[in-house]
Amino acid sequence: MTFFFHYFILNHLSRKISRRRRRRGRRSLRPVSQSTKEPSSSASAACTTIMDLPGPILIDILSRLPFKSILVSRCICTTWRILVSDPLFASMHCARAPTLELLLHPKGVGCPSATLHWVDLDCIFKTAPPDDRNEQRKTKLNSKFYLPLPGCNIERKCLKVNTSSRRSSFMDYYGIVNSCNGLLCLSKPIYNDPHIICNPVTGEYISIPKSEEDVMFCGPVIPGFGYCRRSNKYKVLRLVCRPENMFQTMAEVYTVGTASWRSIGCAPFDLGLFTTYLNGVVHWVSDTANGPAVIVAFDFEEEQFSVISLPPHFGETHKEKENLHNMNMGVLGGCLSVCDVTFWDHFDIWVMKEYGDPTSWTKEHVICAHSGCHHRPIKFLENGDILMIYNKVELVAYSPVEGYFRYLKIDGVLAVFEAITHVPSFVPLADAVAGDHLNVQTIKASCSEGEGESSEGTETLFLVEQGKPRSASKSTSFWPVGDGE
Repeated sequence: MTFFFHYFILNHLSRKISRRRRRRGRRSLRPVSQSTKEPSSSASAACTTIMDLPGPILIDILSRLPFKSILVSRCICTTWRILVSDPLFASMHCARAPTLELLLHPKGVGCPSATLHWVDLDCIFKTAPPDDRNEQRKTKLNSKFYLPLPGCNIERKCLKVNTSSRRSSFMDYYGIVNSCNGLLCLSKPIYNDPHIICNPVTGEYISIPKSEEDVMFCGPVIPGFGYCRRSNKYKVLRLVCRPENMFQTMAEVYTVGTASWRSIGCAPFDLGLFTTYLNGVVHWVSDTANGPAVIVAFDFEEEQFSVISLPPHFGETHKEKENLHNMNMGVLGGCLSVCDVTFWDHFDIWVMKEYGDPTSWTKEHVICAHSGCHHRPIKFLENGDILMIYNKVELVAYSPVEGYFRYLKIDGVLAVFEAITHVPSFVPLADAVAGDHLNVQTIKASCSEGEGESSEGTETLFLVEQGKPRSASKSTSFWPVGDGE
C-alpha cells in the first residue's frame, strides 16, 4: 500500500506541474493555431490517471493506508480531503481494525498544553539506533491534534495563549480521562469532573451537561468513559462525594446524547489509582484503608461494580498500601496488565491472559533496571519490543530478546508528558454518538506534516536518541532526571 500511496502523490504532483507549465506556455508564447492544440488535447484526454478511478474504489484504497499516509493525503488536495471525510471512508477504515497509535500530551502546572503530538513509532523504531555513544539523532514530531480550551469559542485561534499578558495555568486546559474507540473524555481542572467528549482526528467535540449539584463536590471526582456494545451507547461515570454525605462515595452515570446525569447508588470501594479502560469496562486499583488491595472494575453495559484480584504476592509485607503508588496498571497486547516496580533493581510485568480469571495472571517479563519505578509500559511494538515511558520525559523501547533499552528523550517543551494509546477514528462524532441532545461543535484538528504545519501550532516536540542501546545492567538514562530545555 505504501507503493500505491507514493504513486498517488507523484501522480498528483506531476499533473499539477504539467498544468503550471501549460499555463506558463500560454503566457509566454504567441497564440498558436487550433490545429496545433488539438493533438495535445486529444493526447491529454487519452491519458488515464489514478484520479480517474471511481470514488468508492479510491476510498477503498485510501482506507488501507497507514495512519501517517492518511494524514498526509488529507493535506495533498481538496479532492483527497473530501474522500477521507466521506462516511464510506470512515466505515471502511474502522472495519479494518486500525492500529493502536501513541499520542504525547505535555502537562504540568508550569506548562499546560492543548496539543496532542502523534508519534510515528514505525518510522522511529524501525530505524537503527546511532552507532556511537556521542552520536545524536533528533526526530521532529510533525503531526499535531488540538483539544478544546475551557471558556473559549473553540476556534483554532483560541489555541494561541497570550503569554505576554498573563502566564497560562492548568486552569486553562482540560485533563484526559481515557480513550475509547477513537474518542477522548476530557475533565475540568481542580475537581477532575468530566466535561467534554472529543474526537481529536476529526476535530469535533460535544459538552457533557452540568447538574445543579456540580459545584458541591467534597474532593476530587474519579471519572471513567466507555462504550456499551449491545446498546451502542457511550457512557461517562463519575464517583463523587457530596456535602450531605461527604463520607460516602456516590456513583453517577451520564449516557452520551441524553440530557442529564443519574445516580446509580453508592460506590462500594474507595478508588482513584491508574484508570484503565478495556473492552467496555473501566478499572482502578482500590486505595481503601480496609481490606487487601484489589482491582475494582465497572461494567458500563451492566452498570455494576466487580472485584478482580491483583497478581499473587501483592498481599505480602513488601506490598503494603503505601507501596501501591510504586506500581502501575494498563493494557498490553489487549490484556489487563500490572507493572510491579516495588523493587529497586528490577520490575515485573504481569499480564492477565484470561480476563476476569485471577489464576491467569502470568509474570511475562522480569526486567533488570535501576529506578524501575520510573518505567510505565505502554504497548508492544511490532517486533516484540516493549514500549514504555520513563520518568514521564523519555520513551523507552526494551528488547526482551537482546536485553537492551533504547531511550529517546522528549525535547522541545519543559514539561512532563502523558502517553496516551489511542485508536484513531475518522467517524463523524454525530454518527458515532447517537442521541436527542447532541450539539456537535468543531475545533479544527491539524494534520500538519512538514511544510503543511499550521502556524497556530507553535509547540514543537522532538525525540532525541543519543548513543547505542544500553544493556539492562546500564539501563538508567543518559539524561539527568527532570532535565529539559
